[in-house]
Amino acid sequence: NATEFGLVAGIWTRDGARQFRMAKRVHSGQVFINNYGAAGGVELPFGGVKSSGYGREKGFEALYGFTTLKTVAIKYG
Repeated sequence: NATEFGLVAGIWTRDGARQFRMAKRVHSGQVFINNYGAAGGVELPFGGVKSSGYGREKGFEALYGFTTLKTVAIKYG
């Protein structure tokens, strides 16, 4: 966390409660627990926080970063 970057982190521990506690505290775009696969699979949104990147790519959830919501209200009659 003491860096300006936050792309990917890897955590190795057998303690299940500690895994999730650490994952919540790490400031990175992706956290791998007991494995490490930078970028993950195509279904996982990929991108960093802080000075690592401009948002997310890959995966359905990442599409929201490339869209803008617009409301159109039409009154008929």
